[in-house]
Amino acid sequence: MELSPAVILGLGLNLSLACVPRALAARRPHPVDPSASEALAPVERRWLDLRTALEEMSRSCGAMLHAAGIALEHRLPDIALGVWADPGELRQAFMQIVRLACEAMPRGGMLKTLARRENGQAVVSFMDSSLASGQQPRLAALFDRLFAARQPIAPEEGELRASVLLARRIVDRLGGRLYAAPSALGGMGLTLRMPVAAAGQGAQP
Repeated sequence: MELSPAVILGLGLNLSLACVPRALAARRPHPVDPSASEALAPVERRWLDLRTALEEMSRSCGAMLHAAGIALEHRLPDIALGVWADPGELRQAFMQIVRLACEAMPRGGMLKTLARRENGQAVVSFMDSSLASGQQPRLAALFDRLFAARQPIAPEEGELRASVLLARRIVDRLGGRLYAAPSALGGMGLTLRMPVAAAGQGAQP
């Protein structure tokens, strides 16, 4: 059956109108993840005191810690613990560790850090402890389970795994290591190791 010009014109208009919402949706800006933006920000590495970066966790991670009912306790050396790093990168790595700790620990627990110098490296131990008796550290176990590439995880833990991988990737870029190991604070915890940098020292080739 041959269609009249008026019918053909009407069909064309209907198809055009049907495509408008799809085109608008494609052009609509998507919400930006602030942590992802910071991770992609330009890197400006310089000498910094790791003690200062750790002390700033109370401010940068305060909202997460408060929401989870987790306290933060630092044991820092008396002398500077210099490393070569971008402050934003290091802050982002610490935020991912805190996020993991808040997920692993029960309310009322405490995330402890112990910073020191060992064999030319700046070392930080992260240990979770609960005020409830009989609670075993959970941070290291959750880190290992999420990091294991072949270990199946629940769909809702996908974002947590992304946090683990981001923290590892940042530390690797800084020439350091982040891994689960027996902690100097007792029990299993997370250990961060980075090369010590003398004040004024530039990036190593």
